[in-house]
Amino acid sequence: MKLFSKYFVTIFGIGYSPLAPGTLGSIFAILIWYMSINFINIYFFYLILIISLSISFKLINIYLISEVKDDPSEVIIDEYIGQSIPLLFLIDYNLYEVLLAFCAFRFFDITKVYPINRAENLSGAKGVIIDDIIAGIYSLIIIMFYKIILSF
Repeated sequence: MKLFSKYFVTIFGIGYSPLAPGTLGSIFAILIWYMSINFINIYFFYLILIISLSISFKLINIYLISEVKDDPSEVIIDEYIGQSIPLLFLIDYNLYEVLLAFCAFRFFDITKVYPINRAENLSGAKGVIIDDIIAGIYSLIIIMFYKIILSF
């Protein structure tokens, strides 16, 4: 189970990249979303997100048992989950909206504006995942404002 948790939370080792592993986790979410809407359907993306979210808490806690840091940089399933939140509401491919969702999520994930900074202090998997969920919700709000402004 420990080996499976390692592969899952690092998204098959992508998290071990020496260059921007969190950004790669976000890009992975965009790739899964893109393949889902173009080759399968959006419900596949929803299903993958639900499964990922439901087992992430347990698997991250298993992985953290042997780690010194509270939120190791190689754990990027949380970036996948957070980046997926604004993508849930993009049902067709629009490059500007995808870039906006990506940039907004990365901004909020990196800057840790309130209450993201508070959520990061939670213990175990909760602290790893919930801050990215909040960053994803903030990014979704940005996307919604963008869509509202375009509708005028």
